[in-house]
Amino acid sequence: MKIRQAKASDAARCARISPVRTADELKKLLKQDDTHWLVIEDDSGTVVGLGIIHLWAWNKMAWIWDLWVDKNERGKGYGTALLKGMLKAAKRGGARVMMDVGPPNPHDCSLAELLVYNGFRVCGLNDRWFADQKNATAVFYGYDL
Repeated sequence: MKIRQAKASDAARCARISPVRTADELKKLLKQDDTHWLVIEDDSGTVVGLGIIHLWAWNKMAWIWDLWVDKNERGKGYGTALLKGMLKAAKRGGARVMMDVGPPNPHDCSLAELLVYNGFRVCGLNDRWFADQKNATAVFYGYDL
């Protein structure tokens, strides 16, 4: 298991893992100084997950945008390792960490349990966060470094 900075050549594989990011969108992230796109590889060197964290300097906040592990690879510790890699990136920036969890289920047990197990706490709710979805509530989780 290895965590590393993503490269443009990872975009197609990561777009297949993520239900919300295209390969072109991922490649554009490489040009943003305030965003870290990480990947995690299995022992054979195959990318099995990705994480994206955005650092806001003005308020020392690191926002986890994405945390995805290939459906066939879940339950093997990749999500925990990737989350810890993103926390290290945030710590280098001296930032607090936030993540929102939303539709289809803001209380998604696997992600919520992963966050809480790794020291995150619920720090807010917002029933207006997702403008394109009626009655969708976001649950916010925070982590203090």
